Amino acid sequence: MSEESRRHAIALELGHARAARRAALALQTLGLHNDALSRLYYALFHTLAALLLRHGVEARRHRALPGLLATHAGDVVGPEAVALLGRAATYRDLADYERTWLATPELADAAFQEIEPLIDRVIGHLESTGWAAPAAEGS
Repeated sequence: MSEESRRHAIALELGHARAARRAALALQTLGLHNDALSRLYYALFHTLAALLLRHGVEARRHRALPGLLATHAGDVVGPEAVALLGRAATYRDLADYERTWLATPELADAAFQEIEPLIDRVIGHLESTGWAAPAAEGS
C-alpha cells in the first residue's frame, strides 16, 4: 500500500468515524441509548482502523482489531485501550443483537466518557504526526 493510498484510506476511515460519532451523540441526546452505543463503537472502530492504516495494516474483521492494535500500534494505544475496545464491542453486540437488553442512560454516559477521550487521543496523534488533516470546525 503506497503512502498516498494509506493517507486516502485514513481520511476515509476518519470521515466514517466522525459521522458515526455525530450520530452517536445525536442518538444519545434523543435517549436512544442502544443505538448511540452501537454508533459509538463504530466511531471507535473506524478511528482505530485509521491508526492501523498508518502502518499499512488493514483491519478486515472486527474481531481482529485488538490483536492488530497490540502488534502494530502499541506505541499509541496500550492494553487499556484494547480492553475499552472490547467493552465497546460488547455494548454494540448487546445493543444490536439482544432483543431484551436496554442500555441505561448512566451506562451510555459512562461509555461516552471513556471512549471519546480515546478517539480524541488517536485522532490527535494522527494529526500531530502528519497522517491526518485537522478536522474542519463543526465536524
